Amino acid sequence: MIAFLKFIFYFFLALFLLGLIGRIALRLWLRRLYNKMNQEAGQQSPDSERNSGFSFTRRKKIIDKNQGEYVDYEELD
Repeated sequence: MIAFLKFIFYFFLALFLLGLIGRIALRLWLRRLYNKMNQEAGQQSPDSERNSGFSFTRRKKIIDKNQGEYVDYEELD
């Protein structure tokens, strides 16, 4: 019975220590990733920042004349 209780004690102690070490390692990894992303963002030139975004201009739909009539369907509730 004492061996079983020792096993349970050491098992939960190991889980606690793994959780503690895991939290510390995750925090360090996220901090390193955050710093790396900030350095990469700081190295971009202002011209590349303007051109790297998404374009919100509307494009006209191109439809082949041989395909027949084009109908833009609208979903009704």
